[in-house]
Amino acid sequence: MPTPLVLKLARVLDLGAADVAALAALGSPSRRCAAGRSLVEAGRRMSAAILVHEGWAVRHRTLADGRRLVLDFVLPGDICDPAVFVTSRADFSMQALTDLRYGLVQSEDVLDLVNRSPRIGAAFWWAEAHEEAITRAHLVAIGRMSAYERVAYLLWELWTRLRVVNLADADGFEAPFGQDVLADAAGLSYVHLSRTLCRLDRDGLIHRRPPHGWRIPDAARLREAMQISDALHLTPLPRRIQQRLSR
Repeated sequence: MPTPLVLKLARVLDLGAADVAALAALGSPSRRCAAGRSLVEAGRRMSAAILVHEGWAVRHRTLADGRRLVLDFVLPGDICDPAVFVTSRADFSMQALTDLRYGLVQSEDVLDLVNRSPRIGAAFWWAEAHEEAITRAHLVAIGRMSAYERVAYLLWELWTRLRVVNLADADGFEAPFGQDVLADAAGLSYVHLSRTLCRLDRDGLIHRRPPHGWRIPDAARLREAMQISDALHLTPLPRRIQQRLSR
């Protein structure tokens, strides 16, 4: 069965059997982390990136007075954070939301893969560009969107990313975290988030799916509500680039 990383990269680039095998071995051997534990702490040295195989985590920054912003959700198939290859200290913290299975990826591992397979190098290049697009969308959401638009965007983003790695269905997805985490991701108070979720529910854009999921009854209307869904398009690498890689 393809790993989440392979599923994600195969959406944008044709991968050969050798590429799939190499990517499947990345981050071996697997390690485990219990829910609630920290894998990375801001300001600490970080010598390897983290490839998530199973489970959910968040990257976040916490101010001295305890206020926290969830920077992003780290899902299966995500590598967090390639910047460690050029910086010695983490500028974020990472916490497991669920029990996590992950692997450590050294810079030498990535360089060896890229040297052996330019196709994998191009796939990593695309993945980094895609994550940058999502980061820019987050900035727009936090800086200029209303609470209603912001929460709609976050739920759409999670649904879209989970479907790529076969962890969501056509109607919605399971989200193993409480409203406090979603509030920190949206930059809202718990009360403001609760009111916003109730409004989205009343408008028929989202509904709760017990025990910890969300149902999306009208994807077109939810997409309209958030305005910036283009950041999540998984556009394949242009055919001319793929042909050049096949030479």
